[in-house]
Amino acid sequence: MAVHDTEDTFDLNRIISQGWKLYLRNFTSIAATVLLVSVPVNAALSFLPVHLLPGHGPYDAWVMRLLSSAKLLVFNGLIAMAVSKIVETSATGIPISWSSLFRHALSRLGAALSPGPLLALSAIGMLLLLLVPRVGEAIYYALFTFHFIAVSLRGRSGMAAIDYSRGLFAGRFGKVFWSQLVFFLFPAALTAAMLPFILVLPRTPAVATALNALLDLFLAWPFAMSTLLFLGLESPGMDKVQGGA
Repeated sequence: MAVHDTEDTFDLNRIISQGWKLYLRNFTSIAATVLLVSVPVNAALSFLPVHLLPGHGPYDAWVMRLLSSAKLLVFNGLIAMAVSKIVETSATGIPISWSSLFRHALSRLGAALSPGPLLALSAIGMLLLLLVPRVGEAIYYALFTFHFIAVSLRGRSGMAAIDYSRGLFAGRFGKVFWSQLVFFLFPAALTAAMLPFILVLPRTPAVATALNALLDLFLAWPFAMSTLLFLGLESPGMDKVQGGA
């Protein structure tokens, strides 16, 4: 695959700034979509029986990592597909409602999780979460967010979406991977910054649900940045989407 990148393609300051403007401009639709997915899932996870929590049995860590991997793959995949759609459609200047975003993402979920990708992505996600939980999550997103964007925006399904994503890495893997990693380390940095505050909060399901929903909401910003990079790699110069006010 021929590579014809411009200086703007990997201009991280520009991508981060545009991503933030797009995130704020479409915050209402993004927040409604994210919370519709995040709150029920995180609430269910926070109410797990105590014997499934780490430290209460020989297989707890594996159970929790498996559940976290499923959340990465399915529910955060939905968020990625919804955010990518709103970033691309912002070029038209026509608003898109949160209900339309949610329906679009839901309609593409089966294509994203056909058997081959489902097995591969879940196995890799679980391994990364077991080895280095927060950084592993960022690495997972850095490698595989393009898969969900290709499903959402380019109508690809299953392995065809993975192949399309892989084509955008071809000949520039290091630049793409490190750019993506920068984007997805933002939530890890936010978690670290919030840790002193989190430690003094009561450990209740309601608090856990609210904190995880907040982090999922923040995760939409890196998904916006990743979509801008995706579009820029397809069309160098990123002329398709403008993030200005």
